[in-house]
Amino acid sequence: MARSLSTLGAKLVLHLEWEEQPVVTIEQAMEILDCSYDSARQVIRRLVRDKWLAPITRGKYELIPAERGEHAFRDSNPLFVGSALVDPYYFSFATAAYFHALSTQASATVYIATTVRRWQRSVTVRDVEYRLVRQRPARFFGAVEVDAYGTKVMMATPEKTVVDCLDRPGYAGELPGIAAMLWRGKSQLNWELVADYVLRFRSYSLAQRLGYLLDVLGLPVSAEVRDRILSGTGDSTRYLGRRGRWGTGGQYNATWRIVDNVPRGHLLAEVQVV
Repeated sequence: MARSLSTLGAKLVLHLEWEEQPVVTIEQAMEILDCSYDSARQVIRRLVRDKWLAPITRGKYELIPAERGEHAFRDSNPLFVGSALVDPYYFSFATAAYFHALSTQASATVYIATTVRRWQRSVTVRDVEYRLVRQRPARFFGAVEVDAYGTKVMMATPEKTVVDCLDRPGYAGELPGIAAMLWRGKSQLNWELVADYVLRFRSYSLAQRLGYLLDVLGLPVSAEVRDRILSGTGDSTRYLGRRGRWGTGGQYNATWRIVDNVPRGHLLAEVQVV
């Protein structure tokens, strides 16, 4: 059955297609149609019924353009939906690691970095779980627009991806997964930029973890880069992995003032098969 359009519905759909705007809110529809909230909501309801729009979350709708034909398929790309959930945003952690081929296994959860404080940190849309990870404004950088499976989205650069992952290992497969990311990216990553990003975080533990892993993995970083990372380590002793996950045992490394509490077999398990 062909999809039908009312006069106001056609005006809204044509505007969205002309502006290449894939998502619309009721408030935006009010402005486009120059009408009241109730009128805009009624137009959107009819467009949802006739499969020109599809709900994403409360108050946000995906445009299903005419080119998708009478079957009106929704966009199946989870990153398209994720890009509409919060603003500002960028994809990072395990999601960005897989996109940049730093990881070989796609995460079932889509990770989104944002500066927005929300009471609900995890949402499920169209059977996909999205984890909203709040970043301090000073750490919200290092993202670029990319074409992710046919959708333009904001994605952490490879360098920012590994720094974000080291900062919050729980969102990236813990230390063994991150060690594998560093190993896979040894020829791809700009190590000077990685060092810049680490120092911008102003996190002693982050610099300690990165520097120690660089030495363990024998990665090709210059002495200058290594010294810059070392300058950001502070004077305190810290653990390589989260104590709640890996315990408090392990050997102490005096250079990086870090206790390696992750068993070496676990830490390098994914590296050995790369």
